[in-house]
Amino acid sequence: MNPRYLALVKILLLLAFVAGAVWFFRFTETGQAITPASVLDYLRSFDLVASRLAYIGIYIVGTMILVPGTLLSFAGAVLFGVYEGTLYTWIGATLGAIGAFYVAKLLGRDFVERLLGGRFQAFERRIREHGFNGLLIIRLTPLFPFNGINFGCGLTSIRFRDYVLATAIGILPGTFAYQYVFATVGQKILEEGFRVEYLWDPALLLPLALFAAFIVLGKWLARRLRKDMTGQDPSSANRPSSTHN
Repeated sequence: MNPRYLALVKILLLLAFVAGAVWFFRFTETGQAITPASVLDYLRSFDLVASRLAYIGIYIVGTMILVPGTLLSFAGAVLFGVYEGTLYTWIGATLGAIGAFYVAKLLGRDFVERLLGGRFQAFERRIREHGFNGLLIIRLTPLFPFNGINFGCGLTSIRFRDYVLATAIGILPGTFAYQYVFATVGQKILEEGFRVEYLWDPALLLPLALFAAFIVLGKWLARRLRKDMTGQDPSSANRPSSTHN
């Protein structure tokens, strides 16, 4: 097959894969029936060891087929608690991110190379030079879609080692913060539904403060890393420079 047609077929398969996953969870009864409560009930049907392995396996597959991570993390936090939930979620999310990375690399990279031409090569050089730090900045800042980053990185030549390390390190603080919040109020929400007064529960103040601190710390660390990469303070980039005649 002509390489151009092969590249087009691959990107169409990737788009079909993503569109199929979105359609399944948004527009089918089976997909809409997948809720934190249903995942929790399913995991509770296993024994002690099997439930943990099942959770990790579900998280891996869920990450690859674009299941919202908060849905799965909620069930893990309620069932396993803060520390075990963090561990199993971190393992599942990291392995799922690796799987999504390879799916995108297998199906989409050729088309992107042909589409962008020389511009893609310039982008590639930056990724090679700052792959780890650049991705770590993104992973530490909880403002970017986790699943989108997984597939997007597969379209670049970021080194596999850099991708795995930046992902594993970068998602750990956020994973812990989410698990802490969900483990604190998750069971209450399942039993009684969400109530505004939960926000004033003293037991929730610590995890909420932790989550806020994570966001602030992530932005600060991202700024420091960006400064190390460029040799310039990002805040100074927008300052008008003064000249003296």
